[in-house]
Amino acid sequence: MPDININDEHEVRLGKLAEIQKAGIDPYPATVRRTHRIVDALTLEAETPVIIAGRIRSKREMGKLTFCHLDDGSATMQVVLKSDTVDASAFEQFGAFVDIADFIEVSGTRFKTQRGEESVLVSSWRLLSKALRPLPDKFHGLQDDETRYRKRYLDFIMNPESRDKMIVRGKVLRYMREFLYSKGFDEVETPVLETVASGAMAQTFDTHLNAFDLPVHLRICIGELWQKRLLVGGFEKTFEIGRAFRNEGVDHQHNPEFTMIEYYWAYADAHQNMGLHQEMIPFIIKNSVGDLKVQTDGHMIDFTPPYPVVTFRDAVLERSGIDISDYPTEEGLRAVMKEKGYETEGVVGRGKLMDNLYKETTRPFIIQPTFVMNYPVELKPLAKKAADPMYTDMFQLIVNGFELSNSYTELNDPVDQRARFEEQARDAAAGDDEAMNNDWDYVEALEHGMPPATGTGIGIDRFVALITGSHTLREIMAFPLMKPVVQKEAEEQE
Repeated sequence: MPDININDEHEVRLGKLAEIQKAGIDPYPATVRRTHRIVDALTLEAETPVIIAGRIRSKREMGKLTFCHLDDGSATMQVVLKSDTVDASAFEQFGAFVDIADFIEVSGTRFKTQRGEESVLVSSWRLLSKALRPLPDKFHGLQDDETRYRKRYLDFIMNPESRDKMIVRGKVLRYMREFLYSKGFDEVETPVLETVASGAMAQTFDTHLNAFDLPVHLRICIGELWQKRLLVGGFEKTFEIGRAFRNEGVDHQHNPEFTMIEYYWAYADAHQNMGLHQEMIPFIIKNSVGDLKVQTDGHMIDFTPPYPVVTFRDAVLERSGIDISDYPTEEGLRAVMKEKGYETEGVVGRGKLMDNLYKETTRPFIIQPTFVMNYPVELKPLAKKAADPMYTDMFQLIVNGFELSNSYTELNDPVDQRARFEEQARDAAAGDDEAMNNDWDYVEALEHGMPPATGTGIGIDRFVALITGSHTLREIMAFPLMKPVVQKEAEEQE
């Protein structure tokens, strides 16, 4: 065997692996004989035989005694090896071959130490997986965010709170489905690759379908126009949970790929949808985190309904001093915004100006769950107009300065829909790279008749971040997208 650098833990463990194999031990067996998860083994009576398995989180040798802690993801438990209760060679091999981070299986009996620690007295053990790299220092853990997000598996090992957030995420999806099933919604799947990426104002990821020699796009929403085609086809209540993709900025509240739910409900409107929200949101949160009050960004958010309602116009007027209804043209609105010192440079279209004004002056200051209704028609090309045709019959649920839910009374007038698509085309020609793409096939579907309906989109990532008190979406994504290390280092050197 070549000389081993004892200061290189990886080399040392590779050497141990060779010795293990030389001894005729399979370091990566296929089968596990476990009888109990550790969380269940902890409840067993003394003297009960048990076989548990897990990762070694600590190892302490004291002559003829060896103490370890095993972690299987459900709990951690101490196991004790005595030189007189296991085979002599097995005891010796455990000391020589086994390291912290290895996975092992132990057979033995339950007992409690003199200090009261629930333990297993080992009669035999078996190596399940030899770890060739050590865990981070247990005293310092894994604190650096860059490393945590790049090596998420280590983050989950060392920081249980990170694992807990993934569990909450799964519960949110579970209870969201459970609630909608209970209300008679059918789960559907719609295309991820689209020839026309529509349903939202966003930049697309583009690719090419070789079989058809056709440019296609990754979807930017979860089947909005497809699900409404289903309403045309006779479905009454549908929902889909899936990934959407937007080729836009990356920050603590935005990621290029994200999870959404969209649901559509025929023969109902936005006001009925508000009522559904005030049942659904508390149900999901209560079952996922156990309480309707959650701490995030220094605020205690209370999701106990009912939620207050305010119009977009009134909210912006209160915070900015500008009544957008008094400025029906782009030029007039731009002039008054400039006069009051609000950002207008490079902003195309009256809709974008209003959106920027709202996001600068109003939305960041809405902390408690609030329904903001009746956004300008320029911002919502798929929503039915309100009584005042300058606005739409829709709402967003705003929490902690961010949009949690986006809901419409859906536009089902094909003539109006065609006109709004044409307006979006004019904005695109004027330089708005986020203008909605026009789906003329969808307009044709509407011409066959779609019932009155309401629909909702909810960003799952943002929802989970909010109720777990996570400042960044990366915290609640198992494997967030990161720049490759080589690219990052090259940029830093420039």
